[in-house]
Amino acid sequence: MKDQTENKNSRRKFLVRTSAVSLISALPATSVWGACTVSGALSGGSKVNNDCTTIILQGGRSPGKWHDMLTGESIASAFPYLKDYKQNGQNADNTRYECEKSHLVSVILAAQNITIPLGNNEHGQAVTINIKDALSSTGHLPWNLAAVYLNAEFGFYSSSLPVTLSSGHTINNGAELISHLFALDIINEGYGEGDTYFGFTDGSTLYRATASSC
Repeated sequence: MKDQTENKNSRRKFLVRTSAVSLISALPATSVWGACTVSGALSGGSKVNNDCTTIILQGGRSPGKWHDMLTGESIASAFPYLKDYKQNGQNADNTRYECEKSHLVSVILAAQNITIPLGNNEHGQAVTINIKDALSSTGHLPWNLAAVYLNAEFGFYSSSLPVTLSSGHTINNGAELISHLFALDIINEGYGEGDTYFGFTDGSTLYRATASSC
């Protein structure tokens, strides 16, 4: 019990040094992180517990779905505006649709060329994530965080962001969101798992890519 208490105290001291900790509500003297599981916070919106804040994410696409939609027709179900060109295009061969789809793919790929600082790991080392690299490596937390970032940036989580935590800090965008989730993962040594936790529920977005030459 003494070792467990010392370990928890050490972890709290470490968190103070992380850049991501400013996005988490203040830790109490004792923590029961089980209260922060997804199953305990499915009432909708965001749920503030005594010891942390969980954010309910819905409508996003999983890492695998992001890969599939960029290589096939499933992109139109995620970005419904593309169907307007396919149904109403003047050319029978849907050249406008294919052009707009190709333009959207290029916009999404460009958005992946970013490296985001997440904070420090359990050894106090700075951690960053390159979205493109993380999305190309199957499994593990970075793979999921890359998809969370894209979901947030392209409006799949529009009903969830921005969200204000009980600490008073507001998460406005994808970079801040994945920093928050990374910090929670460090705190609980594996905070969340599964599609439900990350909001990978096969939704769609109102986002429309602009400035195409189609």
